[in-house]
This record gives sequence, structure tokens and C-alpha cells, in this order.
Amino acid sequence: MRANPRLRDRVDEHGNLEIVYGKGRPALWFACHTDHPALRVDGKGTAVIEGGIRADALVGARLRTFDADVHPTVTKVLERGAHSGGRVKLKGAVGLKKGTPLVLDLPGVSFAGGKVRARAIDDLCAVAACLAVIDTLTKKRWEGSVGFLFTRAEEVGFAGALGWTRSTKLSRRSAIVNLEMSPARPHTPQGKGPILRIGDRITIFDDGVSLALEQCAMQLQKKHETFAYQRALMDGGACEATVYARAGFRAGALCLPLKNYHNHAPRGRTGPEYVARADAENLVLWMEAFARTHANMPGVARLEKRLDKLYRKHAKRLIRTADQGAGT
Repeated sequence: MRANPRLRDRVDEHGNLEIVYGKGRPALWFACHTDHPALRVDGKGTAVIEGGIRADALVGARLRTFDADVHPTVTKVLERGAHSGGRVKLKGAVGLKKGTPLVLDLPGVSFAGGKVRARAIDDLCAVAACLAVIDTLTKKRWEGSVGFLFTRAEEVGFAGALGWTRSTKLSRRSAIVNLEMSPARPHTPQGKGPILRIGDRITIFDDGVSLALEQCAMQLQKKHETFAYQRALMDGGACEATVYARAGFRAGALCLPLKNYHNHAPRGRTGPEYVARADAENLVLWMEAFARTHANMPGVARLEKRLDKLYRKHAKRLIRTADQGAGT
């Protein structure tokens, strides 16, 4: 933060991080979470799954810890049947203290074949996108203001976001665009662009924010030949935008189509998550453009004007023929 005088940061009482670019109070915030499903040692040779990883997918998987006081790799989760619900038995867990976090022992980030692969793309790719937007706005010396919210403990049930909404003094008139990785589906494939997520399994998001995001995307299509985007109701799960919407904020959402969601690879195995590199790059482009132009996006006002124009076009004839029968 100190190296960039345009940034201010604050950590709230729940450990969520806020970064504000520019002066004043931003009317727009981008939000993402910083955690990924993992395990926690809870006893001698056993661990509890924290987040959405299926226990059966972990059978035979290699795990590791980043604790400098113990060996960096724990060999394996024990054979099939050696787990119960959200708890698994470990082999080679000697010396691990209760509470030690464990992650899948998978390769680090790679950029090959047009894909970005990593142990944790969800939601760290969104974190990287936020940092890229900050970097771009700084280089361009943009004079506006935009906020970035990095929450904790999303994977166990939106814990960080729920804490933030209950303690923040931010105006409920603020727009919050949540950033997520969502499982790719046949109608939202990788390589066709980031997705304007109009809702999740629980909530339909603010129509004004969604319309403004789409207007921004359509403008980008005119300026950039390679820019592409998708629009969909991503109802395979819920995301933090529901938390912000229920707390009274004007919530919208963008997401990337993700493969190997939560490290669930084909044939019941575990593997790196991955997204299309072009989709990630277009997400950054979209976020940067929206940060700079959202205040001037007409959103719902343009739609209302269009609908009013349509009514005025048909009103006289509609009223004149009203006696000809309902529905004709």
C-alpha cells in the first residue's frame, strides 16, 4: 500500500480487507473471496474438510502443509471407506498439530495451451484480477475512485461477507460487483468470455447494475475485436452477491467459467482448477472499463426510456381498438 499513494486500506474486525483506489467514498466496489476449500487437522491422523470437497474424491490424494515446523508433504488420504462425512483419515500425518491447515499437493500456477491452471483458481483468479485493475488504473493515473473488498472464509458459508455486511458503514446505495469462478456449463463454455451473472441459485441480482455492466460490455465489443462476454443465470450454486443483496446493497456479479471446480477432476480424481486465459484477460478489461465509466452508465433509465417510446408508438392504436376484444 505504501508504494502506491492512490491506495488506502483497512482491515475490519472480521479480518476482511478493504482497498480503496482514489479519493473520497467509492460508489462502486468489486468484491471477491480469498479462501479455497482445504482440510484442517482435528486429531491424531484425522482431518476435517473445510469447504466443498467431496470426501470420496480425496481418497488417495496427496496433501501438504506450509507449516515450516513439519514436513511439507503429508503422503495420502487413506483408502476408500476410511472416511466419514466431512472427516478423512490420513497416512503420514506424524507431527501435525491440531488445527494445522492442509491443501492438495498439486502443481503451482501454469500458463499453457490458453489456460490458467492452479491449485486454487477459485477465487484467487478474481483476487489477481482486482490487483491487475488497480495496477492498470494506477498506470493510467485515473482520477476516479473505486473500492475492492477481499473477504475471508467464503467456502464454509459466506462467513467473512456476512461479518462485513453487519459491521460496515458503507452506504447501502453503493454498487457491489461480486467476482466468482463458476462451473462451466454447456451454455456457458470456456473461451466465450467472462459471464455477466444475473443471479445464482438463491437470488436475482440488481437489474440496474446488471444492465450497466452489459452496456459497458457492448461498448467494449465495439472497441476491441477480441472482447467477448456471456450472460447467464448461474444457478449451480450461491455466491456472496446474495449476501450483499440481502443486506440491501445494489449487487451485481461477474464470473469466469471454471473447470475442475473445487479440484474435482474427471474420473473421481483431484486436479488443478483452470480457466481460459482469454476469459480472465477480458474480465480485467471489463472491470477496468466499468470502474471508469459506471457513473455514466444509464442502466435502468435507458431501458425505461425505450419501453416508454414503445408504449407511445402503440398507445393510440391500442386504445382505439380496445373494444375489439381482449388480447387482439
